[in-house]
Amino acid sequence: MHAGDLEARLADLRDAMYQASYARNDPARQRRFLTSLFESTGDSDASFISVVEARGYEDEPRFAARPAEPGGWWTALRKRRYLIGAVAAGVVLVVAACSLLIHSVKSDSVAAMTGFPAKLRVGLLDVVDTAPFYRAVDQGYFRDEKLDVEIVKVRGGPDAVRELADGRIDIAFTSYPGAFTAQAQHIADLRIAAAAYTARNSHLMLMGPADGSFTHGYQAPGKRIAVTATGSISDIGTSLALREANVDPKSISWVSLSMDDMIGALSRGDVDGAVMAEPYVTRAERLGAIPVLDVTLGRTAFLPLSGWFVTADQVRAYPEAVQAFQRALARGTADVQRRDERDSVLVKYLGVDPAYVDDVRIATYPLEVDVSELRKVVDLMRNNGFLAAPVDVGRMLIHWPNG
Repeated sequence: MHAGDLEARLADLRDAMYQASYARNDPARQRRFLTSLFESTGDSDASFISVVEARGYEDEPRFAARPAEPGGWWTALRKRRYLIGAVAAGVVLVVAACSLLIHSVKSDSVAAMTGFPAKLRVGLLDVVDTAPFYRAVDQGYFRDEKLDVEIVKVRGGPDAVRELADGRIDIAFTSYPGAFTAQAQHIADLRIAAAAYTARNSHLMLMGPADGSFTHGYQAPGKRIAVTATGSISDIGTSLALREANVDPKSISWVSLSMDDMIGALSRGDVDGAVMAEPYVTRAERLGAIPVLDVTLGRTAFLPLSGWFVTADQVRAYPEAVQAFQRALARGTADVQRRDERDSVLVKYLGVDPAYVDDVRIATYPLEVDVSELRKVVDLMRNNGFLAAPVDVGRMLIHWPNG
């Protein structure tokens, strides 16, 4: 629901509250008030109104609410319909809630989580890191948790974080460097909802064109190299790998492209190289692209690569929805530890050809967040000039009261 719609609801409820103040001793006004109030919710149940009139305003609530339809906070309000003895007080509470909602929520954001089924907009790009998420979608694990997930494709992790901060998505998939940079720059106060992927050799590769014009790291100076976004694992990992090859990363011209566009750009000569993750690496190789540099080799190998993020405000406001997302994703993560389940997801959701699904390089899907390993990522970024301010990783964890 948009802010304009909420303002209209608020005006209606203020009018209803005014009517309630003088309707108590006037049966005709009571009926007009009840009808108006229920119609404003899209529900003019005449039989219910008649029962309420018969019981009077002073009765205690005695009716079970009808099952709520999907639709967020307004449906949740109807689910808790009281007898009219509590209407005036209830309207006051709703008005206060509407005011807070209007001032704290941008259009159609996580505010929908106040009533289940909750709709979560999940920002991601289609790399193998997201296989647990797609497994959870495929098996209905989110549906089991009364979550309706909407997939929003993003170009890269930093873009996902910005959209999360702006309220355009509710969950962001991103590499850890992109998230830590945003945290250090106060773009958003992020919390790690779940781990996604841990790097292994050959997962993230700098690829050159099929014509063989770029095949070794020492040829990188002056090259146009495509990455999903600057400040992401793509350029940071490549810069670290190039430094180990005695190449100054400042000599590189970084070009921001989505991974979906990289193979075409590489084949046309729009860029000289492209940093890709799986399954794009295998796809590019089968079209003739040449591996130039293993971005996850050396210091960046075996480190946490990516995760799922929410904001601190969302954790405070909608803990049930965040926990439900975590539970569903955890089931998907457990499933993709098995190769057959994982391969089915790669083929169905990530566009991997069944003929070469065995060639896709798979690293590790962690079952939990490893704080000590994440601190190594922060130290690596700080020591190499990619992070201007320290980041307290421990503070970014979600600590639920129930453990």
